Amino acid sequence: MPKIALTQVGPRVYRGRLLAVGMAAVAAVTLAGCNGSDGDLDVPKPSASLPTSLPTSLPSGLPTSLPTAIPTALPTSLPGVGRVDTATGAEALRGTNIPPDFPIPPGATVKVGTTTGSRSTFTMEGVDSDAARAFYRQALPAAGYEITRDVGVAGIASSIEFRGKGVTGTIGAAGVGSANAIAVVFQKQ
Repeated sequence: MPKIALTQVGPRVYRGRLLAVGMAAVAAVTLAGCNGSDGDLDVPKPSASLPTSLPTSLPSGLPTSLPTAIPTALPTSLPGVGRVDTATGAEALRGTNIPPDFPIPPGATVKVGTTTGSRSTFTMEGVDSDAARAFYRQALPAAGYEITRDVGVAGIASSIEFRGKGVTGTIGAAGVGSANAIAVVFQKQ
């Protein structure tokens, strides 16, 4: 390789020439090593020993049964929480901490309920937050509950806290337009 003084050409030209010379050397060694001598490539010739058809039978000895211990339900007991009972529709009102005569607003549909230890919750829909708040302001005292807190923003959300019949609870209602939801939480005293 010719030596080039850095004073005769700039460092970029020197690096470019060095790179080109290095790439040419690698290419020459690679091509010469393909078949060991003259640089011509050997093309493989077809072999008569290659199969001419594919197998037509399936392999034998494969397992023939699937596992039978596949779970079919979620556990009803969670570590650190305890037993969790879940119900839908009117069955949701049968939670162990929900008094049996708890009032439900007309037009409301009970959706789902859960009970975990001393706490039960159920959800409803079909009544807007203002109608739910107006209903519970009258229905709770009439059913034997004391309202301990009543806050809300008209047309958006409300929260009523109550106590009586061995429970404390909160009724949270929220909704804008036709999307309304009510959640009622009971805590056994």
